[in-house]
Amino acid sequence: MSETSTPGRGLRVLRAPETLLDEPGARLSHGGVLDTPSGLFTVLALERRPGPPRPAGSVSPWLVYLTEPGRRDALLALPGLFGDAEHGVQFTVCSFGPVRDPGRLVMAVHHPDLPRSLGVFLDSPVTPSSSAAWLVEPAVLPPPAPQPVQVWHTGLLRIRNLLFTHLEATPDSPGTAGGPGTPDLVDDPAWDLSSRRPEGTPRPLQAGFPDGAHHRRGAASAGPGHSSYDGILSAPDSPALFTWTCHPCGTTAEQTVRPR
Repeated sequence: MSETSTPGRGLRVLRAPETLLDEPGARLSHGGVLDTPSGLFTVLALERRPGPPRPAGSVSPWLVYLTEPGRRDALLALPGLFGDAEHGVQFTVCSFGPVRDPGRLVMAVHHPDLPRSLGVFLDSPVTPSSSAAWLVEPAVLPPPAPQPVQVWHTGLLRIRNLLFTHLEATPDSPGTAGGPGTPDLVDDPAWDLSSRRPEGTPRPLQAGFPDGAHHRRGAASAGPGHSSYDGILSAPDSPALFTWTCHPCGTTAEQTVRPR
């Protein structure tokens, strides 16, 4: 676990990272299945040489959902694509929302470039992966004082020579007034992601090595009741300090990352 971040209420690891498919043309792993303050969450990592870019605005080819065997209804994820073309790795962020009881559920994954559809029971034994691993485990950032917001991260997932992390702030409980993304914070420059943010005001959530070292790509987003940041970085060759920060909450967690 992190040296300064501790597991907190609302974050539970259901499954450690696994490789779901390993074929000559494609390898698909997940970066852990987490029960988080905003619901079930995972990231898929597809390793392959990417094809032609998809047209802007086209529908995602990923279909990822949770269902209970024998039932026709399902809880769909809304996949967000986040790739690194140079390394041939595509990360697909999957947020499912709150799930009352993840037991007996199966996560199904469909993509036209996969040789077959995949499924994994969330309560089945975990198969260790040789290609997907946490260098840092998921954790909740400890607040410096009682806050109406919880900030958590998905750890540092290593795929090849890349690292991926997701950092998110969500209300401490459903319906908490003043949570990130709620109407009363629209005009708050501390959470603003638009060009209206005053010059010199940092983005609300940041994750990375000092001075932007090893950074490859990052993207911030916000919606009703959440603010998040996704980052892809190159894995360092020597021990380096990695930091997750929520500026509006004044909370930070640090971890020394050591090469595997």
